[in-house]
Amino acid sequence: MAYGALCRLALAAALWMAAVPGLAAERVVSLNLCTDQLLVLLADRTQIASLSFLAADPDLSYVADRIEGIPLNHGALEEILPLGPDLVLAGAFAARPAVRLLQSQDIPVIDLPLADDFATIAEQTRMVAEAIGQRERGEELVAEMTAILADARAVGADRTALAYQANGFTAGSDTLTDAVLTEAGYRNAAAEAGLAGYGFLPLEWLVARPPDVLIAPATLPGRPSLAEALLVHPALAALDDRIDRLEIPSALLACGGPFTAQAVAALAAVEP
Repeated sequence: MAYGALCRLALAAALWMAAVPGLAAERVVSLNLCTDQLLVLLADRTQIASLSFLAADPDLSYVADRIEGIPLNHGALEEILPLGPDLVLAGAFAARPAVRLLQSQDIPVIDLPLADDFATIAEQTRMVAEAIGQRERGEELVAEMTAILADARAVGADRTALAYQANGFTAGSDTLTDAVLTEAGYRNAAAEAGLAGYGFLPLEWLVARPPDVLIAPATLPGRPSLAEALLVHPALAALDDRIDRLEIPSALLACGGPFTAQAVAALAAVEP
């Protein structure tokens, strides 16, 4: 059966539970950072039985400061089954053995693929909200996201931007970062270089073709590495008078969610 059909069947099961008195999803487990964040933003606290351990990482998770006291899991079946979940949220790649076993136990599982544009973010927000009986909260989040995007759209005035991480890792076309740049009116320098998806661009390339805006940390973390040292290389620092440098929290881009609109707003605030 096709992936999309499986996802629709799981959602149908979850909606059926929500529609029958006494069967609404009261114990929801999330196995994936992206679904963790949607669940925390949408659910009542009492509905959340467990989140993935990544939800507590402030460098990756937008909701890290909101989950104190919620049990965390590592995607292992022996952690999940004792919780008695009536709905499980998962990503397309994480905890696959556990997902297959949960499905074999007739526990409804909703698998969400990675969201790489804002239309998909809105669709997934509404899907999870519907499945856990929080439709109104879902619509509020989508409306807030839409309003932020409307205020920020196209202010980049066709400037170029590049997201640059350790070892020269970057995001080309068909990625969440590309969608963020496009929404703010910027051209993605990595996409213009021919990169599709995620990959690497050497520092020499960046220095020869500096973007108008560089999205990258300006300082090393407390425990720097050789991979991160590239981000403070003297050749890159020499471009400071020619480019705008912007730091966007990793948690806004690690997973697509309504909060990702804040990354668009940050780009929109950069003065040409």
